[in-house]
Amino acid sequence: ELKKMDIIQLNGVSKSFKNKVILRDINLNIKKGEFVVIMGESGCGKTTLLNMIAMLEPVSSGEIIIDTKNINHLKKSEKVDFYRNTLGVIFQGSLLQPHLSIAENIALPGIFAKIPKDKREQRVLQLSKELGISEKLKELPSEASGGQVERACIARALFLNPKIIIADEPTSSLDEENTNNVLHLLDQIRVQYNITIIVSSHNRLTANFATQLLYIKDQSIYDVRNS
Repeated sequence: ELKKMDIIQLNGVSKSFKNKVILRDINLNIKKGEFVVIMGESGCGKTTLLNMIAMLEPVSSGEIIIDTKNINHLKKSEKVDFYRNTLGVIFQGSLLQPHLSIAENIALPGIFAKIPKDKREQRVLQLSKELGISEKLKELPSEASGGQVERACIARALFLNPKIIIADEPTSSLDEENTNNVLHLLDQIRVQYNITIIVSSHNRLTANFATQLLYIKDQSIYDVRNS
């Protein structure tokens, strides 16, 4: 039975690759509007966990319920819909298309969702203004700084007004000042739009922003503050 506030629930989720167990029997509840930070040593399964929530990898066993839907059972068409309306993903290493301008990169989800060009352009202008990259829109990613590229990735993830944003190590290539800036931005967005944000990180700074701090160790997950 889902509590009204739980936007994500993992029930007995395990993941193995070949014979290696990565995560074992994970039970986890995430409420709407939380800033969830997942920490742990390199290779502990942070990315794997995010990829399962983002439907990029299947679970080996157990179930994941997002926004009241069991994602194990979604049909292909429902998955497309789900990506449009529920989930925004910020990939590790930013992954902007190098040959497209910042504006074109931000608008990509809108193209796939068949949003008319004028509406897309309006949304790009609005987001770039909110995220402080208006003057970079015509430039290529290679002409922008790391912090600006990360902001463009956030704008792209926000383009279709998702309920959840998942970010895998979004600050791994940034210095301390830019890391702080990007995390502040994500936090502002979370509060302003009541979006649930889930971030994996090695960086202790990130933990300062967490409303729910999780730690993965020995294939299990621990809620650090709920002790």
